[in-house]
Amino acid sequence: MAKIHLRRMVLLFGLLVVLVVPAAWAGPGVVGPNVKVSGVSPFASCTADNVAGQTGTNFPNSEVEPWLAVSGVDRSGDGTADVIGAYQQDRWSDGGSRGIVASVLHAGTWRQVVIPGVSKCSGGAFDRATDPWVAIAPNGDAYVMTLTFQDLTSIMYVNKSTNGGLSWGPPTQLIRDDSFFQFNDKNSMTADPFDANFVYAIWDRSRFPSDKRELHSIAGFPRSLRSDAMFTRTTNGGASWEPARAIFMPKANQFGIGHQIAVVRGGPHRGRLVDVFMLFHGSGANKKGQEIAVMVSDDRGVTWSAPSRVSKAMPGFVSDPDDGTPLRTGDIIPEIGAGPNGELYVVWQEATLAPSGSAIALSKSLDGGATWSAPVRVNTRPDVQAFTPSVEVLADGTVAVTHYDLRFNTPDPATLPTDYWFLHSHDGGSTWIEARVTPSSFDHKLAPDAGGLFLGDYVGLAPAGGRFLAMFTKTEATDPASQFVASLTP
Repeated sequence: MAKIHLRRMVLLFGLLVVLVVPAAWAGPGVVGPNVKVSGVSPFASCTADNVAGQTGTNFPNSEVEPWLAVSGVDRSGDGTADVIGAYQQDRWSDGGSRGIVASVLHAGTWRQVVIPGVSKCSGGAFDRATDPWVAIAPNGDAYVMTLTFQDLTSIMYVNKSTNGGLSWGPPTQLIRDDSFFQFNDKNSMTADPFDANFVYAIWDRSRFPSDKRELHSIAGFPRSLRSDAMFTRTTNGGASWEPARAIFMPKANQFGIGHQIAVVRGGPHRGRLVDVFMLFHGSGANKKGQEIAVMVSDDRGVTWSAPSRVSKAMPGFVSDPDDGTPLRTGDIIPEIGAGPNGELYVVWQEATLAPSGSAIALSKSLDGGATWSAPVRVNTRPDVQAFTPSVEVLADGTVAVTHYDLRFNTPDPATLPTDYWFLHSHDGGSTWIEARVTPSSFDHKLAPDAGGLFLGDYVGLAPAGGRFLAMFTKTEATDPASQFVASLTP
């Protein structure tokens, strides 16, 4: 691993001075080594999905879009709390991957475990799988949620593990649609931290106003588009799941995406569910802007409020500064983190907060999501594009935000040096300290092209005792994308 050069140490010292962090304990933090947790594709010999007969380009041995969860208990039997990540394996250029793989920390090493039944290469009935999401209940039960699709069909699946991710049960179908006009997408899953029986799943399902006249609508090339927020839950630890239902079904042309639920951890709203998402108004030639929005539930998802605004938003779209090559990032996917005393934090990519056109915005709520602070930029370099943020909070209230940026880019259009960064705050987000996670830049130009150079619409960040664990995507000289985990100690 490359050593930090003296010039970068001087820059870091200067950054600490600029941020005026007053507390003696607020140091730059300790970043552990980047540990590779993915391996050679387990689907290399699979022929069930007939790669040559599908559309698009496949990127063998690419692992992208991770999510990570850390348990408070040991179900795998190695004497340490379980850690489970999941990611797309062998990404396609036009959507999805050949299957979902979990990386499981067991006895000090990372094991790769295929999630069964969610694609043809893992024993399922459909070609592609995407959008993996991991949740671990307080009793150690682990869940992976996946979107499976092929042609007109889109299915949400959940698999469960009771041994820390070393093995997984068959998928349970949460919803299935076979339609041009009802496509399920961008799922997430949250385990209730106060009751292991409750786990919540949410996603968006796109539809056209005229979807009841499907063939006629297709012929007319409609430009109107809406999406419903679809929700289901288990109340018995995954033994069964309630029928999926729309908790937000707009009658106007509104489109929500990137739903993610946090559970308020303390204060008068303890136990409240807060769903954050990007809400677009208008469609086609009649776009009217967009906002970060939330809906809340005080009865574990039985009833939900109407959407309310966190902030107006202008997504920060990212490209190579040298030649304009687009990057596919988390530009329309907000992230939410919950603190110990009821505080909530939301981060997203915002175009208006920096001259680069893509900053990391943060907003905070102290009243269970009813009101939110004005967004502020938290990335330290407004002159370079920052993207794909994550946010989480430790039990002592320390906040972490991670993100990529392009500050070490060079004028060479053949490469795109990219780095990953760790920001932490000990005063509720008023001041921040930065540490570099990647010891040296990786070349983003080597990443799979999936509507832009693609590392994932999101990456993983999770509290782990008194530190955080980050799971993120980097390219390698001989590998289009691999998964790495780093320990981040504030």
